[in-house]
Amino acid sequence: MLVTALWVGALGQSGCAHGRGLVIGRITPEHFRFKTVVAVDAAEMHPDGWRAVCIHARITEGDSGATDVCRFEVGVPIRNIQQREVPLEVAQQVVASLANAAAHEILSKAQQGEMIAILCRRFKNKYEHLLRERIAGARVSECQTPGLEPIYFDIPLRGTAND
Repeated sequence: MLVTALWVGALGQSGCAHGRGLVIGRITPEHFRFKTVVAVDAAEMHPDGWRAVCIHARITEGDSGATDVCRFEVGVPIRNIQQREVPLEVAQQVVASLANAAAHEILSKAQQGEMIAILCRRFKNKYEHLLRERIAGARVSECQTPGLEPIYFDIPLRGTAND
């Protein structure tokens, strides 16, 4: 049986693919602790501002026990033309929902022995595609914004509780 774990949330809910069809688990909006990296200029009404978060999520292939970390950055505008203002709570809700949808779609199709790095890349591509459809200008990329502290999912930290 193939089991691919994606990440464990603060409440201990894991994202897993069992066999080749059922994916269980969810990431909550609270996991997306965005940092404002470009503040909105209140004097301007054009698209402006940017929030980002860097995520490090462990993926484990259940048959072999192979594990790796899928690292990605999620960035969303604070203000854009299509939605105008994108409140933090809305951004968190949307990115969490779409991360779950992308993880479900990719992990439910995972084949036994498939390389974790390939699953991570497919997840990021799918996630960005879904995200851009919902929030204009949003992106999923490598963690690259200076000053972002990674948010860890299912990665044991020495002597601390885990997200």
